[in-house]
Amino acid sequence: MPTRVKIVRPNRAPSRSEQGIVGTALERVWGSVLDAIPDGISVHSPSGAITFANRRLCDIYDKPLSELKSLNCNQIFHGDASVCPHEQVLATGHSMELVDRVHVSGGNFSVTLEPLYDESNEPCGFIRVMSDVTGGGRREDQLLETERFATLGQLLTGVAHDVGTPLNVISGYAEFLLMRRKPEDQGYKEISAILDQTHRIAAIFSRALDLARPAQGRSDAIDIQALLADTLDLVRHHLRKAGVTAGVTCRNNKPLIYGEGSQLRQAFFNLLLNAGQQIGAGGRLQVVVDGTGDKPGVLGLALLGNAASGVGHDFSTLFAALGGIDTTGMGLCLTRKILADAGAKISVTDAGEQGVGLVISLPVNAGSGA
Repeated sequence: MPTRVKIVRPNRAPSRSEQGIVGTALERVWGSVLDAIPDGISVHSPSGAITFANRRLCDIYDKPLSELKSLNCNQIFHGDASVCPHEQVLATGHSMELVDRVHVSGGNFSVTLEPLYDESNEPCGFIRVMSDVTGGGRREDQLLETERFATLGQLLTGVAHDVGTPLNVISGYAEFLLMRRKPEDQGYKEISAILDQTHRIAAIFSRALDLARPAQGRSDAIDIQALLADTLDLVRHHLRKAGVTAGVTCRNNKPLIYGEGSQLRQAFFNLLLNAGQQIGAGGRLQVVVDGTGDKPGVLGLALLGNAASGVGHDFSTLFAALGGIDTTGMGLCLTRKILADAGAKISVTDAGEQGVGLVISLPVNAGSGA
């Protein structure tokens, strides 16, 4: 059965004065009731004109009731060129929930439309209800992301195992053939290239598997420049798809720290991935490794970027995500934990023409704090 909201009129027609008093009282009562509801609610005439909106809807669209009542549903909700689904609601007498979520004022909303009928079962308008599902949608996205990473880790482990055997056969035969040739012989250069590429594939798989491994609590000597270069190799495909170039600059002769390399590689992979998405196509991402003179025993990593126009990028939003102020960004919760466990301090710095940089201060002895 279709859902119908019916407006019932009294048996005796009220006088004009009674109509005015009762009408005003009813508007106040129903206005108070609807204003207390956390959903955004608007009441519309059959043509779509807004006859009432509660306080929550006014807040969502940042418009006073007086302004909303001068608009119709297409102007405020859909755009003048679109067709409002309320026509189908009124024609069928059925309520309707929109398939797509509405994104407005930084939130995600589900939308339901209910037909309004008078005592003669004639359509006299409809009600539009917007329910905030931002929190639930965000939790669902985070759960899907977690499951996706877990599945990817399992898949990657299986692929690495299956590829390892034929890769060893190829590299073994390449080494066998290379041992029987001199550098000036025909085919020596080509076989050397085959051997180099098999070693490169094996190294990429090894580094990628590190991203799927849980923390082991190890503390090894890490050449941070080499680790960052390896991480860039892993993330370069994603940066290339985003149209972003990236590089590492080292201003320290011995960029050596102690910590768990696989965990830090995960953290920097996520950072570079999110930073590249923020900068956008045509942009340039740079990681600068430098010691901080005012803090002995600390190695500083500055993440800097420029948009395609050359304007320096502001990484304040990435800093906010790492600080837990904002929850957007892929893998940043994990990154925050890894860096905290490593004793890292995160801050931002004014980098002049290169905008606002993100600075990660890593203690030379991981976990010692800074």
